[in-house]
Amino acid sequence: MKSVPLLSFALLSAAFALGPFSPALAASPLASADLGSVKPQIDCTALMRTSLDGVATTAVTIVSASVTDTMVGQFCKVTGTIAPTINFEVHLPLSKWTQRYLQSGCGGLCGSTSVSFDQASSCAPALNGEFVVAATDMGTATKRGEPIGSFATDPQKRIDFAYRSNHETALVAKALIRTFYGQGPRYSYFTGCSDGGREAMIEAQRFPDDFDGVSAGAPAMNFQVQNSFYHAWVIAANRRPDGTPILLADKLELLHSAVIAHCDKLDGITDGLLSDPRACKVETKWIACAKGTRDSKKCLTPAESQVVRRIYDGPRDAMGKSYLVGGPLPGSELQWDFIPASANARAMSAMLGEAMRRYVIFPQSPAHDALVNNFKFDDKTFAAVSELHSLNDAMDPDLSSFSQHGGKLILWHGWSDTSISPMTSIAYYKAVQQQMGAEQTDLFLRLFMLPGTGHCGGGDGFAQIDTLTPLMAWAEKGHAPRQLVAGKIPDRDKAPRGGLPGGDMSGKRVPLSAAAQKESATRPVYPFPIIPRPIRAGDTTGTSGFAAGHSTAKEPNVVDWHGSSLFAPGFQRNYSVRDGALFILQNR
Repeated sequence: MKSVPLLSFALLSAAFALGPFSPALAASPLASADLGSVKPQIDCTALMRTSLDGVATTAVTIVSASVTDTMVGQFCKVTGTIAPTINFEVHLPLSKWTQRYLQSGCGGLCGSTSVSFDQASSCAPALNGEFVVAATDMGTATKRGEPIGSFATDPQKRIDFAYRSNHETALVAKALIRTFYGQGPRYSYFTGCSDGGREAMIEAQRFPDDFDGVSAGAPAMNFQVQNSFYHAWVIAANRRPDGTPILLADKLELLHSAVIAHCDKLDGITDGLLSDPRACKVETKWIACAKGTRDSKKCLTPAESQVVRRIYDGPRDAMGKSYLVGGPLPGSELQWDFIPASANARAMSAMLGEAMRRYVIFPQSPAHDALVNNFKFDDKTFAAVSELHSLNDAMDPDLSSFSQHGGKLILWHGWSDTSISPMTSIAYYKAVQQQMGAEQTDLFLRLFMLPGTGHCGGGDGFAQIDTLTPLMAWAEKGHAPRQLVAGKIPDRDKAPRGGLPGGDMSGKRVPLSAAAQKESATRPVYPFPIIPRPIRAGDTTGTSGFAAGHSTAKEPNVVDWHGSSLFAPGFQRNYSVRDGALFILQNR
């Protein structure tokens, strides 16, 4: 039997006790605690007069408190501000609160409050409006016409964005809950993807007592390097000296088809997806233009082939050591949104990356030069990028305080994510195992990798999942998730990207998450590194047709890259502002 590095004995025995492919990892019970509903003890408008002195580290102002109607009942909607500029919303159900609190993370650089939740499309309490829910704009709202990321010219807003806003919002929301219902929540949850995933990890690492369950999707935990070296490289790797792109988007279907043709069968399932892309070694010669080819529409020119290799390989030093923990993986080519459609088009990732480098990544904001043409992929730049590692990053593998609190963490990532490399989540998971031990890690953390899924959803794979229901069963009843059930949306353009639409509760829409879309197929997703294998040839449309198997990928336990030491315990620091600049405090 092939060994799987760093997989705990408990999971290993469950997966392979009956042989190389085993149905032993059947779905765990998804029942959460049976909690009765609690009614408010005061009127909604009375919350306007609630004293919140001392709840947060700065003054809290309640701006409004009023009853709003939704499709699932009435809520008391409270808006307010935590000084200086952190805006928040808290929505408290009037008739069916089941003693749970749910807070949502915010994607990108935030700047607005959105009480909607990703990956909860089949979670009945979420769809029924049984949670008190809250969100914050993280204090990064900008005025119309102000550049993206320009909030970071204010050092206090940098701190609020990095780690303070969600923690303070949780404290305020729980205080409002105690006042409104006469008791606090029995269970508290946080869910987010992308930067929302980073925020989820920040909560587990910096504030381990805030939440009982955390769902972190595609977390931007390696914030500094990801938003500098990674996003600069995928643009720079595709540029001629005059700045025009070499590879255009019309070649991506060709490239993707070649990758699938050569690697699809490696997981035992011929379905156009790669269950573990690390097992696929791409060769551009598969579709390279023959010498003397005049029409290159159906092949890659030598220059285009070089671009593809550079994108997969990432930036490296003279000795071949990578500056990235990982880049886009094989099978993700249709998600390469950093490749422009035309020579005159500009990829969105290029604009966002430039804003990050200009305002957010470096200590000086705005930085002198943020243009990708002048970005140096060298040790000096890597050191400069790492200066704010202790402020923004969420890579601390010591989750002992979170575990001792009883916290449970579901970490998930799409294999076809090209905004944040899936290898980031894998590297973090392995770092936690090394720090805390594999068996101890299994008691509170699971990592799930979704085949064919892009950034926070979308793609041509199985992108529709519900992480909140199994998280509740784990936190409340001790039922660790042995698998997730992922659904495939027939039209991939309609698959959830960046979270399902839930949105503003001020209207009549579903307040937390849209109901699951119709699925053409479902598939079990097992805890990493276990992958699904078909039990019978051709029976691959439902979860019952699969069993737990192992991947053929041969990867080292720890990727040796320039930032390997960044996955270390105790690096995070608390900051304050002195003389208009960031100042590191002695203790966290």
